[in-house]
Amino acid sequence: MALVVAAPSPAHAASTQVISPRDVGADLAVGRDGRAFVVSPSARPNSGTLSPVRRRSARPGAAFGPSRALVRSHAIDRPVDAGVAADGSGVIVLQSGHRGERRVRVVAFGAGGGVGAPVALSAPGVRADFAAAAVAPSGAAVVVWFAHRGARWRLEAATRSPGAGGFGASQPLSAFVRRPCCTSVSVAIGERGDAVATWSSTARPAVWAALRHPGRGFRRPQRLSTDAADVPRAAVGAGGAAALVYSTQHVPLRASDGLQLHRATSVGLFGPAEHVNPAGGVTLGEPAVTGAGHVLVAWRDEVHGERVHLSEAGPGEPLTATAELGANVSAKRIALAADDDGRAVVAWSQRASTAPVYRERAVAVLRPAPGAPFGPPVALGRPWRAAAPALARLVPGGGALVAWNGARYGGAAQRRSALLVTRLP
Repeated sequence: MALVVAAPSPAHAASTQVISPRDVGADLAVGRDGRAFVVSPSARPNSGTLSPVRRRSARPGAAFGPSRALVRSHAIDRPVDAGVAADGSGVIVLQSGHRGERRVRVVAFGAGGGVGAPVALSAPGVRADFAAAAVAPSGAAVVVWFAHRGARWRLEAATRSPGAGGFGASQPLSAFVRRPCCTSVSVAIGERGDAVATWSSTARPAVWAALRHPGRGFRRPQRLSTDAADVPRAAVGAGGAAALVYSTQHVPLRASDGLQLHRATSVGLFGPAEHVNPAGGVTLGEPAVTGAGHVLVAWRDEVHGERVHLSEAGPGEPLTATAELGANVSAKRIALAADDDGRAVVAWSQRASTAPVYRERAVAVLRPAPGAPFGPPVALGRPWRAAAPALARLVPGGGALVAWNGARYGGAAQRRSALLVTRLP
């Protein structure tokens, strides 16, 4: 594959919309007819906001309409995550607490916005704390939580198959352990219900991952590494193939350090680590898997320059560097989406200015076809003191949607943040 370098000068995007005037997360889905749905807030690291869960919808090519509150937060049930499917239905996860009991419950909402009654996932009498959740475009869903027994805990999960009316019985993912803070959990689920749960603790930074295939429970967890330097992240394609990435780093830096990729087919376990960026150390990375099993990894580290690098591989093929994107890229999250038509969208944040005030701008690029070059960088909005993309979705027929956060600092009267969605042509 030829290496493509994208020019750093961004063109302004045509359509950016403020979804929430707060620094919250969101989930975003696009149907085959081009209709789009956004539900917010969803779980996001370092977000302390607990507020009503709201849903917006947009006709093909149009702006999002007014929001509708689905669930409000109160003392007993606090919404901690929300996900939406391609038809506008979805799941809201509640952290429930009443008379000293802590449980994880879910509320399902329909494509028309109708909201069901809360249903408990965690067992009664067991203290449970939400860990992670994901909803696929098909409506398949998975929720993971910490189940406590005295001073010990284990991870448990419940899944919902596509088209099912509810979640199945809970299943343990790990053994009970006695381990201090902190354990980070990530989960992903595909169209058919294939799922990956992965976790790592700061006290013992091993990377664990458990795979689930449709109609079955989660398999026994695999230990993929004993010395991860950051939180593992996973992606699952519509056909069941999965990818997982994490970083390793030592002092002094070794050639073997950097972003590690593990791949799994729809019928197997995760394979051995594939080194994405030799000697890269801790790396900002985001995986994506298409329905046919094509794997993409967008990454940025402190060794290979302030650009976003894109590496790709077909099923059973070695990973190959295919593009270098942007300039002055900041160490924030990268958003990535791809499909089997060869289209891809990559979004990142980059420095817009350093004087008189440091500012960042969220930027994205689109690739229209396999082997084609990426188009020019598109600014997702005006510069902010801090800007970070959250997620990206391709739109059938062309274009993409990118959800991102902007923040401005200063005195109490000057502080401002927002969740925004930009439609790329």
